[in-house]
Parts: sequence; C-alpha cells; structure tokens
Amino acid sequence: MKNPILNYIRNNVLTPRAVKFAVVGSSGVLVNMGVLYLLTAVFHIFYAISSVFAIETAIITNFLLNNAWTWKDRRQNSFGQRFRKFQSISLAALLINWLVLIFFKEVAGYHYLQANLIGIACGTAFNFVLNDVWTFKSDAS
Repeated sequence: MKNPILNYIRNNVLTPRAVKFAVVGSSGVLVNMGVLYLLTAVFHIFYAISSVFAIETAIITNFLLNNAWTWKDRRQNSFGQRFRKFQSISLAALLINWLVLIFFKEVAGYHYLQANLIGIACGTAFNFVLNDVWTFKSDAS
C-alpha cells in the first residue's frame, strides 16, 4: 500500500513548482521583515501590531507573484476567488506566524526579528500544501 503523504511529497513538493513557491516565499520574507522593521524601528509601532501589517503585506505580494508565476497554469477560478482562497489559508498562517512571534519574543526572549523568522518558517509548509490542493487546484484534481 502506498503512503499518500510520501506520494504527495514525491509528486508535489520536490518539483519546480515548489522551487518557485520557495523563491516567492523568500521575497515574502524580505517584504515581511522589511515592513516589520520599518513600522517598529522607524515609526515606533509596537512590534505585535506592526507584525500583523507586515505579514498581510507579504501575503498580498506572495499571492500576486504566486498567481502570476508559481501557479500560472492553474487558473480554474476567477482572480477574486483565488485571492479569497489564498487569503483564507494565509490568515491561518498569519495566526501561526503571529503566535509563534509573540511566544518567542515574550516567553523565550528572542529579538522580535528573530522570533518573526521562526514564525514565518512555521507557516510555510502549511501554506504550500493547502494552496497547491485548494487555491490553485489542478484540472486533474
């Protein structure tokens, strides 16, 4: 009997699409960290509030890049439908990122930028799998 998780990883995670997702995600990390730093260090907004804006800005830029490049071959739904699906998945990832950030900053004593990187890492796999199978579902699915 085949393991469906290993089969999914073999056929969907170790692919050029996953590499594109990682490149887009890396740009999202830069956007997230840049906005977080700008709002917190320059505009003196409390990091727990500025992080929400930073994460959402990265979500929007990631959607635009993933829609145009990573999953450009999968456009069954309208732009608005894809954006709403991506946003709903990303809001769960936003919550994961934000809670991990708060935990590592407040409980573990990490610098807010380090804690944010840990939070970003926690939501990445979740984001890829759900967007691959739901937001940008293939015609074969």
